[in-house]
Amino acid sequence: MTADAGQSRRFDLRRIRGVIFDCDGVLFDSRNVNRHYYNHILSALGLAPMTPEDEDYAFMHTVDKAMARIIPADLLPKAAQLQGHMTYGDFIDRMVPEPGLFELLHTLEKLDVRMAVNTNRKNSMEMVLERFDLTRFFHPVMTAAKVALPKPDPEGLRRIVETWGLAVQEMSYLGDSSVDQETTNRAGVPFWAYRNRDLRAQLHVDSFHELRQWFETGFCEIID
Repeated sequence: MTADAGQSRRFDLRRIRGVIFDCDGVLFDSRNVNRHYYNHILSALGLAPMTPEDEDYAFMHTVDKAMARIIPADLLPKAAQLQGHMTYGDFIDRMVPEPGLFELLHTLEKLDVRMAVNTNRKNSMEMVLERFDLTRFFHPVMTAAKVALPKPDPEGLRRIVETWGLAVQEMSYLGDSSVDQETTNRAGVPFWAYRNRDLRAQLHVDSFHELRQWFETGFCEIID
């Protein structure tokens, strides 16, 4: 669970009635597809591929912010034209579902735990869910295209809270980045960090297999 040794305490997962998921880095390993998408545009413009720092930024932010970072301002109109002739479907098969994802979703469904998505993806989230036959598990699905401001603005997360009508103590947001952490802080929703122990979180989750077992047993041990 947590990295520091100390006194353990039991965390009761039976009170959790809703789990909100980030997409990239949580539901899916999509670094490869993101890399190919943006590098395809850069190559067509005669530019060098993304640096590792650019990849990290693009992975956490909206496509508009990523494009503004990696494309010179004078080439953005041409980049937009290239995007207009591309579809995310051309790259979607490079996405890899996280190990244990399907088993976790079926377990949460069986336990009547609600599931939703809050992502900085703009127009591709529904396509991704449909491609992997996951649409029925998630409601609502909040994207950067459905809010005035993307994460870390809390609007998307707050709208999920309002739609569900649950107390925030009965839900969690599972994310993997500092952007996700800030989003939950601003929305007042408990944060669970996925495979990133550098983040401050109520729970640290190392795998979906582990999280499924916690829900099946109803608790996990936290070491403070």
